[in-house]
Amino acid sequence: MSVNSSIEWTDATWNPVRGCTKISAGCKHCYAETFAERFRGVPGHPFEQGFDLRLVPSALGLPLKWKAGRFVFVNSMSDLFHEDVPSSYIDQVFDVMQQASQHQFQVLTKRADRMHTWASGRKLPANVWMGVSVENAEQRQRIRHLQSVPAAVRFLSIEPLLAEVGNLNLKGIHW
Repeated sequence: MSVNSSIEWTDATWNPVRGCTKISAGCKHCYAETFAERFRGVPGHPFEQGFDLRLVPSALGLPLKWKAGRFVFVNSMSDLFHEDVPSSYIDQVFDVMQQASQHQFQVLTKRADRMHTWASGRKLPANVWMGVSVENAEQRQRIRHLQSVPAAVRFLSIEPLLAEVGNLNLKGIHW
């Protein structure tokens, strides 16, 4: 977890999952993979296994230690809704976010279909923002999945912008 973040739209990052696999053109030059792979094989480093997907249960309680509220980007180095992250583990991450109500958590995914399926019928904590990345017109369907998620705040990250996205339906998108 990074107490301070250089990402302009957040204050801190929290990575209860590390690593990922590519699912679309927007993943081709993944900053997180580039960073993580630099440390593959470095004993004791958080990215000793490079960008291989893994759960980090020891990181689950970290936001509870921060008393002052802040914006927290969840999984800046992964995707919480990766198909190999068990739903029960996603539940645990959301339980921590609910308990740490002094923070605003920002969950961003390219796996909008899994996010939609997982969130269906749930009441999400009011301090959790849900977002999707859209890098081209082909990925606009992610917005439709996001619009059905019962989040207090829904947001888009139009990056990396690889091609024209066309007209976007922004109904129910807050940021």
